[in-house]
Amino acid sequence: MINRDTDISKEVGLIWNTANDVLRDIFKRNEYPDIIYPMVLIRRIENVWEQKKQEIIEELRDSLKALPQEVQQKIVSDKLLQELKFDNTSGETLKSLEGKSETSLKNEFISYLNGYTDNIREIIEKSGIKAHLTKLHSEKILYSLIKNFSEIDLNPADVSNIKMGYIFEELVRKFSEQNNEEAGEHYTPREVIDLMIQLLGMDEDGIKDGELKTIYDPACGTGGMLTAAKEYIEKHINPKANVRIYGQEVNDKTWAIAEADLILKGEIAEIKKGDTLTDDGFVGEQFDYMLSNPPYGKSWKNIKSKVIANSNGRFHDTMLPRSSDGQLLFTLHMISKMKPAEMGGSKIAIVHNGSPLFSGDAGSGESEIRKFIIENDWLETIVALPTDLFYNTGIATYIWILRNNKQGTERDGKFQLINGTSFWKKRQRSLGNKRKDITERQIEDIVQLHKDFTEGEFSKIYDQHDFAYRKVYLDLEELDEDGLPAYETLVASIPQGKLKLYFEADAKTLKEMLSKEQEEEVKNYTLKLKPDTEFTDKYNTPDRQLTINKRVNGNRLSFMATVRVPKIVKDTEIIPWKEDVEAFLNREVEKCWTITKQEKGYEVPFNKEFYVYQPLRELQEVLGEFVALEQENKALLNDLGLTL
Repeated sequence: MINRDTDISKEVGLIWNTANDVLRDIFKRNEYPDIIYPMVLIRRIENVWEQKKQEIIEELRDSLKALPQEVQQKIVSDKLLQELKFDNTSGETLKSLEGKSETSLKNEFISYLNGYTDNIREIIEKSGIKAHLTKLHSEKILYSLIKNFSEIDLNPADVSNIKMGYIFEELVRKFSEQNNEEAGEHYTPREVIDLMIQLLGMDEDGIKDGELKTIYDPACGTGGMLTAAKEYIEKHINPKANVRIYGQEVNDKTWAIAEADLILKGEIAEIKKGDTLTDDGFVGEQFDYMLSNPPYGKSWKNIKSKVIANSNGRFHDTMLPRSSDGQLLFTLHMISKMKPAEMGGSKIAIVHNGSPLFSGDAGSGESEIRKFIIENDWLETIVALPTDLFYNTGIATYIWILRNNKQGTERDGKFQLINGTSFWKKRQRSLGNKRKDITERQIEDIVQLHKDFTEGEFSKIYDQHDFAYRKVYLDLEELDEDGLPAYETLVASIPQGKLKLYFEADAKTLKEMLSKEQEEEVKNYTLKLKPDTEFTDKYNTPDRQLTINKRVNGNRLSFMATVRVPKIVKDTEIIPWKEDVEAFLNREVEKCWTITKQEKGYEVPFNKEFYVYQPLRELQEVLGEFVALEQENKALLNDLGLTL
């Protein structure tokens, strides 16, 4: 397994102290990250370059001895470009810049940065450091900044890529807390990434030598999921597989770290810059495996119109989550990237908080998304994770596993819930909000529960409609104090063309009613109601005859009647999909009811499904404990020479 060492206190302490010692009173605190993040990145790139350059020099030492200096440099540079994919030809390092004069240091530092090859220069440009160089130079603190960072060791021999990710996230948290801002996206712990990868069941796909497999993350952050998934395939499945990784990241500085990390590893990868929801960087492309931990609880209200305008078929009007939380949009986006089942299909692992399980009523965007996923038989498994597992949050989180090639397998038409909340061990040292780890053995146990696909203490199996329900809208007839139907009155307008249809009246009475010659302002007629008409269906009145008021206003006739109608209260009932609606309502609703509308909804009550009732203790047992405590208190008082 890959080293999960995440003790970053030393490195973060040095970087944090540099920010406070060098930038204080000159830059605002909210400007610190714009300088510190790029410097961390530059130092990491330089450390990787220095280590690889030294390895090459040692390797070629004997063959380089007799060659002129410029030829030696050319050979080493070519070798660096071949193995590392970048080089710095400035002849300087952060350490050597310490010897430059204060007046020329700014230009010397720019020359040093420009000495990197184009791919690294683009990353440095996106990092934003150059925008602050003039002030750093004029305030005479550029030298101190460079000197301090030249003494911080970010050598890959001591600081792994995963550890670099944690260093960056810890700095994000500390700067955000200092500036009273949110700490940004949640960095995904390595054990969660390992679990997500193994739950995808890549080992069951029989990946052949040279077979192309693509991995995608639409909110890739520093790229940890992508590289870990690729490493897993190459290390545990087939080292000769042809694995390509793709991602997109909205934050400039995070993108720069991801891009730098991939270049430093020599990966063939494509990481697009931009907001996945408004600007899909891979329109029309599909991938074999997708993993992501998108932001949750984050509003998308301000970009809603742009998201819809740039949907490209990813999002539908009936399946839009509430504007206060856009995490399910990433799920829909990833679903749109699945390969058709006939081409092998795709698998998705995505982390959500609890909201997508149950938020939203029947007919809401969230419920419609759940319906869309479950009724298409794409939901394979949901795993509940322990709390206090993530770096920047202690809330409950869940891994959703989706795939579109379940047909013909034992999972066809079914999905699994796994309760992994008790699979953890306490960390010796907290890392932000992260106080728990999942061990390698516990990962294996959870993955085995998934593979076994059987019912047990931690695993339950369901079919597609187990969590479906009907929301039934009802009109309920109220009762009076005696338990009899309660009525209210209303005035009904009766079209003159419907008089003959609704009421029993002789020809003479109808002729008089339809005559526009009338002495009185209002004339009343009492007529008998015909049964089973549009009128009786609409008003459901208990009266068998009504008094109709005729009014004449010039050439216009109007007919009005005061009608007693049942007093109606609006109500709704939630009915499990598999239950008979009428039987449920007759059993649960005492009043006379009429169904006015029905909607189908889905929710996944995860905690309810794994709830275990704990019976109350016997009264005598509790009383015995009180007596024992009382005796203990008396003994303590006696020892102190006190009595009650």
